[in-house]
Amino acid sequence: MAAGRFAVRVLCTVAFSAAHARAALPLVSMLTELGHEVLVAGPASVLEGFVGEPVRTVAALPEVCDQLADLLQGEVLALPPDYDPFADEMLVEFAAGPHITPTARALLPVAADFRPHLVLRAGIEFSGVLVAERLGVPHVAAPTGVGQYMDRLTLLNALNERRAELRLPLHESLDSAHRYGRLDAVPPAYSFARQRMPAAFAYQQPSHHSDGERLPQWIADLDPGKPLVVASTSTSGGVFATESALRLFDFDAIPDQALRHSPLAHLETLITGLAAVDCEAVVLTGSLPVEAHAAPNVHLVESVPQALLLQAADLLVSHGGYNSIREAMRAGVPVAVLPVLHDQMHNAHRVTELKLGVRVPDFQPDAVAKACRHALANMEIRHAVRKAQRHVLGLPPIRAVAGYLERIVLRNRKLVSM
Repeated sequence: MAAGRFAVRVLCTVAFSAAHARAALPLVSMLTELGHEVLVAGPASVLEGFVGEPVRTVAALPEVCDQLADLLQGEVLALPPDYDPFADEMLVEFAAGPHITPTARALLPVAADFRPHLVLRAGIEFSGVLVAERLGVPHVAAPTGVGQYMDRLTLLNALNERRAELRLPLHESLDSAHRYGRLDAVPPAYSFARQRMPAAFAYQQPSHHSDGERLPQWIADLDPGKPLVVASTSTSGGVFATESALRLFDFDAIPDQALRHSPLAHLETLITGLAAVDCEAVVLTGSLPVEAHAAPNVHLVESVPQALLLQAADLLVSHGGYNSIREAMRAGVPVAVLPVLHDQMHNAHRVTELKLGVRVPDFQPDAVAKACRHALANMEIRHAVRKAQRHVLGLPPIRAVAGYLERIVLRNRKLVSM
């Protein structure tokens, strides 16, 4: 512990997918290395994102799909025919609906035993807010895309319903979920917040997470005379890749639009479109059962560290998730965005507004190919991306977050003691 610093006990709460856990890993690792005590709480499936890392975890949160299945009591979710994957109401219900009340109750004994000075929560994990309010400690949101996309009034109303269920004081401020502060990994001028929000402490998220990360040799052997294009899709669906998820939906009644715009359909559209682009394309499939035939210039791989791969890339073709975009910004790589759900349509418009890339207008391979060619050839985009990269690299290092959190804890102590 550096002179003048004090040890802070940080309860980090994560939910929804292992990818969200991996995004929190640099913060958790940094705080641990500086001598702070960190406990990460989440569902067992989400904590798989920390496997192999020197991180203390506890599977204290129930699986989201198990909770939803219990609430439905045997009924199934039937998406409406006019299902809108970008709608606020469904997103807020999923992130802060009645199911997070038992989550907060399950987390409280763990938190009471750990006695945190601060709760650091993943951007759309809101039981951490409720637990922090019960304990009287500050809470801070980690960098997030969806968390800064949700309508603030809709979210406030949902959180107040949860507060009432837990007999906590209700809040009137739209900033209640960020009353102590929040973190961001892009400069303020490049914020992806949809509505006005409290200022964030912006810092540099590292370009990769583990000293052991490396690229496979076959990527180094690709034709260096052609642009290297990286393609990936949304990991948000990972939360539904469980047995309990099968009990949630009436799969025979899922609207055609949802099927045609699913992460799997998204990935297959990208694969077919990239076949028509003069490039070497590396497509990260995750665990999706891709059936699209890959052309000789399109290389399918289940997993490669995306942030590391982007350092050698010329273009990212993506669903437009916040983490993917900020990784591309740090690497100085333009983005072609074909949005799938949640905040991604907003992010696509913001990418276009900032000239960091282009939006693919529809789920058609020809549209993907056209957007990629434009993004690769357009010098205005290239210059804007390089400028954004310099702004990102000018942010404080991740270690500065520790001082920011320490100041929040000290300020709260002073207020409590007054």
